[in-house]
Amino acid sequence: MFSSRLTIEEQTIMNRINLSYTGEEKSACGVGFIASRKGVFANEHLKSGLHALKCVEHRGACGADGVTGDGAGIMTDIPFDMFGYEKDTVAIATLFLTNDAVKQTKGLSIFEKTFDFFGLKILEYRDVPVNTDVLGKEAKVMLPVIKQVVIERPERSRTDLSFDKLLYQAKQLTKSKLYAQKLEGALFFTSLSAKTIVYKGLCKAEALEEFYPDLKNPKYKTRFTLFHRRFSTNTRTSWDKVQPFRLIGHNGEINTIAGNRSWAKSREKMIGAEKYELLTRKGISDSGSFNEMVEAMRYRSGVPNVEDILALMVPPANLNNEFYKFWSRAMEPWDGPAFISYANGYTIGARLDRNGFRPARWARTEDHFYLSSEAGTFEIDQSIIDAKGTLFAGRGVTLDLSSGEVHFRDPSHSRENKDAKFDARLIPIPETVGEQKESYLEKLPIFSYTDEELKKVIYPMASEGKEPVGSMGDTARLAVLSTEPRSFFDHFYQNFSQVTNPPLDYIREQVVTDLETHLGKKPNIFEPKELIPPAPAFLLKSPFLSLSQMDHLTSLLGGDLTQERIVPVRLSMTFKRTHGVVGFKAKLKEIADEAVKAAEKGHSIIILSDRDASYEYPAIPSLLALRAVVNNLNDEGLRLNASVVIDSGEVKNTHHAAAIIGFGAYAVCPYMALDVARNDDNRALKDLDSDTKEKNLLHALEQGLLKIMAKCGISVVRSYQSANLFSAVGLDKKGIKNFFPGIQSPIGGITLDQIGELILERTKHLDGEDLSEMKPLKTYQYKEHARGKMGEKHSMTSSRSKAIHELVRDKELDLTDMKLFDEYLKAGHDDEPVALRHLLDTKKSDTSLELDKMDSIDHILQRFGSGAMSFGAISAEAQRDIFLAMKEIGGRCNSGEGGENPYYFKEGISASVKQIASGRFGVNAEYLIAGDEIQIKVCQGAKPGEGGQLMGIKVTEDIARARFANPGFDLISPPPLHDIYSIEDLKQLIHDLKQLHPGGKVSVKLVSGVNIGTIAVGVAKAGADIIQVSGGEGGTGAASLSSMKHAGLPWEIGLPEVHQSLVENDLRDHVILRTDGGMSCGKDIVLGTILGAEEFDFGKLLLIAEGCIMARICEKNTCPTGIATHDQKFKDKYKGHKDHVVDTLKYLAEDVRRELSKIGASSLDEVFGQTQYLQMHPDRAELIKEKNFDLSYFLNAPSYTKESDLEGLSDPVSSLNVTLVSDTQNAIENNEDFTGEYEIYNTDRSALATLFGELSRKMNKQRLKEIKEGKEFKNPYNKTISLTFKGSAGQSFGVFQVGGVNLRLIGEANDSVCKSMSGGRTVIVPPKEARYEPSENAIIGNCALYGATGGTFYVHGQAGDRFAVRNSGCTAVVEGTGLHACEYMTNGTVVILGGTSNNIGAGMTGGELFLYEEPGSKINKEYIGAVKLSSQDEQKLKAILEDYHKETQSTKTGYILSDWENAKQQFKKYIPVSMIDEETKTEKASVET
Repeated sequence: MFSSRLTIEEQTIMNRINLSYTGEEKSACGVGFIASRKGVFANEHLKSGLHALKCVEHRGACGADGVTGDGAGIMTDIPFDMFGYEKDTVAIATLFLTNDAVKQTKGLSIFEKTFDFFGLKILEYRDVPVNTDVLGKEAKVMLPVIKQVVIERPERSRTDLSFDKLLYQAKQLTKSKLYAQKLEGALFFTSLSAKTIVYKGLCKAEALEEFYPDLKNPKYKTRFTLFHRRFSTNTRTSWDKVQPFRLIGHNGEINTIAGNRSWAKSREKMIGAEKYELLTRKGISDSGSFNEMVEAMRYRSGVPNVEDILALMVPPANLNNEFYKFWSRAMEPWDGPAFISYANGYTIGARLDRNGFRPARWARTEDHFYLSSEAGTFEIDQSIIDAKGTLFAGRGVTLDLSSGEVHFRDPSHSRENKDAKFDARLIPIPETVGEQKESYLEKLPIFSYTDEELKKVIYPMASEGKEPVGSMGDTARLAVLSTEPRSFFDHFYQNFSQVTNPPLDYIREQVVTDLETHLGKKPNIFEPKELIPPAPAFLLKSPFLSLSQMDHLTSLLGGDLTQERIVPVRLSMTFKRTHGVVGFKAKLKEIADEAVKAAEKGHSIIILSDRDASYEYPAIPSLLALRAVVNNLNDEGLRLNASVVIDSGEVKNTHHAAAIIGFGAYAVCPYMALDVARNDDNRALKDLDSDTKEKNLLHALEQGLLKIMAKCGISVVRSYQSANLFSAVGLDKKGIKNFFPGIQSPIGGITLDQIGELILERTKHLDGEDLSEMKPLKTYQYKEHARGKMGEKHSMTSSRSKAIHELVRDKELDLTDMKLFDEYLKAGHDDEPVALRHLLDTKKSDTSLELDKMDSIDHILQRFGSGAMSFGAISAEAQRDIFLAMKEIGGRCNSGEGGENPYYFKEGISASVKQIASGRFGVNAEYLIAGDEIQIKVCQGAKPGEGGQLMGIKVTEDIARARFANPGFDLISPPPLHDIYSIEDLKQLIHDLKQLHPGGKVSVKLVSGVNIGTIAVGVAKAGADIIQVSGGEGGTGAASLSSMKHAGLPWEIGLPEVHQSLVENDLRDHVILRTDGGMSCGKDIVLGTILGAEEFDFGKLLLIAEGCIMARICEKNTCPTGIATHDQKFKDKYKGHKDHVVDTLKYLAEDVRRELSKIGASSLDEVFGQTQYLQMHPDRAELIKEKNFDLSYFLNAPSYTKESDLEGLSDPVSSLNVTLVSDTQNAIENNEDFTGEYEIYNTDRSALATLFGELSRKMNKQRLKEIKEGKEFKNPYNKTISLTFKGSAGQSFGVFQVGGVNLRLIGEANDSVCKSMSGGRTVIVPPKEARYEPSENAIIGNCALYGATGGTFYVHGQAGDRFAVRNSGCTAVVEGTGLHACEYMTNGTVVILGGTSNNIGAGMTGGELFLYEEPGSKINKEYIGAVKLSSQDEQKLKAILEDYHKETQSTKTGYILSDWENAKQQFKKYIPVSMIDEETKTEKASVET
């Protein structure tokens, strides 16, 4: 952005900066501030802020050079004394300028003339002193010219706010003029204010004050310092993207940014603003856009208080009062994990997202207020703190810099807003169902309804009210390759969250979701008169209209616009068949133009309907019609004036419905599907009345939409509307640009003309037919035809699986006889192309290499691994045989997320790759230490962003034991890993694992999807050794059908993006790339290697080797071959053997050698990354031309040779952990007690993990030795290590704690305390000198005890959110908690003595919870209920409290115990509802707790 004349080395760096594969930038960070409550300007405030910045260095990241940080910065008061000006007489602009002298001169000329036009006199320029020696190479190359500009305050600006507003207007016009002259990269406003100033740089935290000597000037005095350390998931960041920005510093990610930018563009268009006048369109991060919107609202919307603006943009989930209803008409939520701090010179404050996904810890003294991403970043005397805590979800804090007043009240309750009248003028449309005026069932053939769509999708949704599930992944052809009738929706794939932001658990955390939508004119927040009052609109509880609700809307058609407040108009989405493709395209334009005319006339609801579709008038794909209308309304500045409603027979499932909403519709009526639900006479629907079936289908669609939103991390449908969170496969780039601008379509595809031709072609058979007599089509999308004679082609079929069975069971065969394997290959080749990779081929050598001159199959086999199929998903025996087979060939075997296989304890058989996922089932130190690699499963191919559930029917005694749960009860794997809500959280989990197991590798499993290259760059910088790219067609377990079909892209799209992004960012040599997803032949492996993979995993193929016949009923526990079942009568059918898996992989490896020999390469190493070996498949040239594919994404990718295998970028074992291991070594070796005391700081992360790893390694070795010798296991260390720590512990204090170690922390701790502890005792108490009441103040962070399986945990203070999530055996006492306490708990005991927040016990399927204070509605009643305390309960509870009081001297516990007979009656015990005897309200006797 800012560079000019460069050396060759610098130009090389710049070339890499101009990325082609690395996508849109995201970021996460450490952020906070210190502020005086006495209005004191002091240099100490600057020093304290800089110190805190250094203390969150670990939350940021660096580029490959290890020096160029992703950015560090501060915002303060302007130090007027340092600049030599009187306070309030001038403003200071800090500019980043290009090094190109010509462009710099032009940019400054525009800046000066524009500011002069506004009467803003420039007094002087100041070249900011800098020390470039502290910068990395990359930062130096991109270093801008940094100037500060002193601007005189005009006399007419009598207040600072009016001066700031004038400065803002001048800045925005300057930006517009720069854009108009293509100089937008010439000048960037780092800060511009009469009150505040920003210093920021592309460096580490410690280098900031070295880079800017100003920051060492004792004359630099300020009342506050706001700091920010950035972790960009694209290391090639730039100086302008470093934070803080002009008003805010943001930690997190705005998931809804695409939709927010889209709506901002519509607001711009409506008020006739120039491009860049409100929001920058290109080259800006989500945080940058957020800052610009805050600025625009502050100066242009009539909402001057930043505190109020943040509340409107980031509203709470549980305050649906008149204030928020009113403003929701004009502003959709900016949703996502966000901790936003701000300062404007008058106030300073922060706000947390509605989910509370980011940590925000505060402390208050008489003189100061402190807030930070972590506790312990400021050096504060504990004796002067009068309160400390954590920001609550959807809440904020504001400090008045003049008065020092601190308040946490919501802006809706402020003095200015408390008594104000806020009338949203929303008219509810009744939630009614009933008989429709007309049935359309005879038109099913018009919309190509298939037998499967009815039987597998619509009937189950109508009868059960939920989406149906399937298993074994999606093996069908891509829509663009299919010869069967396929919906236009099938070309689109849902985006999903992974790593940089979390998906949501929309089922257990429905409290934060909101499906309400408004039909009518949307007021423009930048036209205040539009809100006084807002135009009336309809309120819908859900964007899915019942048939009756649609009838209500259509009854308003034709109303008098001069008399009626809301008058809809209806436009037809059909075209005349005889007009052909020309008519199809003309009708799209006509619909778009008619919509504009209707909006201009005042119609505020535009209904696009295809109810009049027929053979003569086929329906236009509703998605195309919608986009034509939305884009045209937007271009004409009318989009806010009218809501678009889709009334279509084409919408058949949740994916279709979500696409309609996500691409801009306000509501949809799937009238044909609802008609089927009400009136189809299929026997699956006969037991229910019509109203119930319609309600069920609507409910299933609502839940499906919530799921799809949730996997993107979005909880409010108004933010999902127009977010365009999809990618396309098989649509041409011109069509994408015209209808779906901004979404990816990497390989091009069919044109608009071809779409029109397909519509005509696929309905021509209806000519002259009696539609009412026609039967639904049979296309076999979900499972192939039994004999493969008709319907869709599939990549893996039952007949192909039988060829493998023949192959591995015939003991006469060996690798010299490949005839049977060739038959297996031919069965696949005959159906190709099924996948994108089938359009590619390798270039053949003139002479093939002889096989005996090539590397043996061993070099290939060691690259192979088994997919992550847990004990639970498959039987212990099936998993055991896979483990044995993979070890025999020298490959990898993966445990999945089901805990340890029982054969580990019997025979020492265990996986070499141990998976840690959202469920944390059975994850403890020994489990992790027993492997060579630990894999963090962020997503899985069949259902990315969703999590899963092992049904109680499959939870046997063995599985319950492995997962520390109860037999017969459902086990939930939530969508998010609750310790990964951002990229720095992933970095922390990698750090935890590396501290525990320094010799092990850490891999991160991602799913091929949008911007996976950008994400992978962040994962590499976070310290991963291996990155796995899973294809969306993979998967062996259960998943909803819509997810299997429409979420996750093919691995061949994701893999090259990841590979090339890592190359572009100089990180490729630091990681190993692995891929999986339906690979089944040698060519797949060779193509994968050429595209950048070094290792390969298989799931489906190995199950087939064991006997799987692709029955696709894995979720039912009735597997016909005894693999995916735990029912003994089905397990008895298991005929698999490790040798079958070994032989299958050997044949596959030999096939790889054959493919390599054709190229003339002797090994996979020779072709790795060498894209010159790729070509278009010669047999598919005609198809490629016909479908308009552009394969340059693959064929033009640069070749790459890996020079060396460098270490990953994780941190070494910390100095504290080294010390602890060293100090305890002799005691452990000699089996003696040990006692020690240590100071601890917030920079001491994952404290004690290495010690726990050493103890667990000894246990593992001893266990394996005694199994071999046939002895009973005895722990080699049975004494006690007692350690005391004083201070503020960093993240993950006590993570993976084991038995035999007791910890005492005197002070406070951050997030993830004692995560996955399995034994021992931890006690956390405030220091004796603390003045605050522990029971009313938070002393630990979020997610403590996540996945704990044993031990004792006492906290004399409050905890943050998600306390004891997935507790599976620990006994814990805490004084109070935040949101979602005891979520997914399966075992153990938790006692909460004080206040709690919402959603306690959601997803809880075991264990017990004792509450002293009445929780009211905060309990999740779907999952837990109260039972009477038995005498045993009372004894147990009292013993726990006595022990807790002895350890903590808790005042509250002392009071309770002193009056036990009365106090015990106040306790309530909660357990899962499935364990409650409803008659007696007591615990069922049969259930052990």
